[in-house]
Amino acid sequence: MNINENEQIPSENQSKSSYVVTLLLAFFLGCFGAHRFYTGYVGIGIAQLVCTLLGLTAPISALWALVDLISISLNQYTDSQGNELEGPNPGCGLIVLIFIGFSFIFAVIWTLVVLSSASK
Repeated sequence: MNINENEQIPSENQSKSSYVVTLLLAFFLGCFGAHRFYTGYVGIGIAQLVCTLLGLTAPISALWALVDLISISLNQYTDSQGNELEGPNPGCGLIVLIFIGFSFIFAVIWTLVVLSSASK
């Protein structure tokens, strides 16, 4: 058997779910639980979808999606079988974490500007 040095041998603990696809689903459709459906967490995906569609609990779903996005970015997220996602890419995760950080800083500054202009 001839094995190329660059070729990875699949391990038993390797998921069939892609890290990058899961990260993108969580980023764009996280509130709807798309990443949960993709990785086999159908029950949790349905709960997240219902929270979003109910409207009143949408902030809970958004926070839930943010926590999931951070855990995926840090490669702490597994599929429903407990396997690591396929092809973790720390670069993608870092970009997402930086984006979340800048978004938070922008939201705080924007809120302060709006509050200061409203008080005048």
